[in-house]
Amino acid sequence: YVIPMNQPQYRLIKGMFERRTQFEDSLFYDISSWTLSLAFGVEHEEVKTNVPQGTLFTAESIPHGKLIGEKAEYAYVFEAVGYYAPRALYRLLKNDIRVKVATEPFHNPAGKRFERGALMIPISGQKMAPDQIEYFMNLIMKEDGIDVYTFNTGLDYRGVSLGSGSFEVLNKPSIAMLVDGRVSSYDAGEIWHLLDTRFQIPVTLIPVDVFNRADLRKYNTIILPTGNYNEVSNGAKEKLKGWVQGGGVLIGFEDALTWMSASGFGNFDMKKSEEGKEVVKPQPYSEISNTRGAQQTSGAIFEANVDLTNPLFYGYYQAKMPMFKSNNLFMEKAKGAYANPLTYGTAPLMSGYISKLNYPKMKNTSGVGISSSGQGRVIGFTENLAFRAFWFGTNKMLMNAIFYGPILNSAAAR
Repeated sequence: YVIPMNQPQYRLIKGMFERRTQFEDSLFYDISSWTLSLAFGVEHEEVKTNVPQGTLFTAESIPHGKLIGEKAEYAYVFEAVGYYAPRALYRLLKNDIRVKVATEPFHNPAGKRFERGALMIPISGQKMAPDQIEYFMNLIMKEDGIDVYTFNTGLDYRGVSLGSGSFEVLNKPSIAMLVDGRVSSYDAGEIWHLLDTRFQIPVTLIPVDVFNRADLRKYNTIILPTGNYNEVSNGAKEKLKGWVQGGGVLIGFEDALTWMSASGFGNFDMKKSEEGKEVVKPQPYSEISNTRGAQQTSGAIFEANVDLTNPLFYGYYQAKMPMFKSNNLFMEKAKGAYANPLTYGTAPLMSGYISKLNYPKMKNTSGVGISSSGQGRVIGFTENLAFRAFWFGTNKMLMNAIFYGPILNSAAAR
């Protein structure tokens, strides 16, 4: 797609794609960068010369997927790169259709390579008849816009065969999320909207005071949006620890990681402040608000390095990912060889404002941490993955944590 600047809306286009790291002021009413191409994770490039512009594009209909291959005798497969792949996956699981995820690359008889994260639906061993499974595959193509490939054999002479142990059986997620109290209503609402409205996955909202006496056995995934969880009782903490050890997946965001670390759910250690080690110059009392405001990272974009072989990044195909950050949480890297699936390098700022004091803290940090407890997993993200329902690029990372959290290898724990 080519977006020419020679048109009446050129200012809007410039604003959508603009990257800026230099500002006249250090105080912001709102976030400091709105680069939409980075928010959507879209590959793009600024072109300085004239290029063929093709035909005028009009969005007249939602694109549909297509069936590739003959009638399926062995299995259906679809790739995880499509944005609505998580919705398609849940559509199958809620209808009790057995689905497996590939943990190693494989090929179809035509030679096409499928990467880790591709989803395989075997024809045999299902509770449904083949024609019923075919109905749901057609639904996925039509409503989720995903191409579906047919397989008439499970043999692969160039990679792993479809019947091998490299395919993990997936379970339907039953999700609860803590709300109210001192939990951020904005963040909780963003996560709820992503699950309930965009991906059509139900989530039970449990107020913090109700959580203290709630029965957790009906859930296999619990989400903690950013907030303060000091109102969670000691008894509820122990109940939650037992739930994780029994196989539950606990997912926390931003400030929730501080509570999770202090409560013994994982080692999400943050970099300590350097305040007090430097000589402080006297400042006017009237500058307190401005000085503190200048240290806030209200919303900037940073480049992260990701391990595409980790299940948290199935469906992604670029080893560098734009991340939106709106806090001053800088997580120390773990010592384990496999325990840093997402890290920031020495010059991660892509667009937006971060203070000269905080930028060195941001460098060489980790954005995701995994802890193992019994049969369960605890996953912590330092960033908001669904900010204001417009930061699409990292949505799938949360969905992967939900679907693939149970299969994360304990060797990847911090």
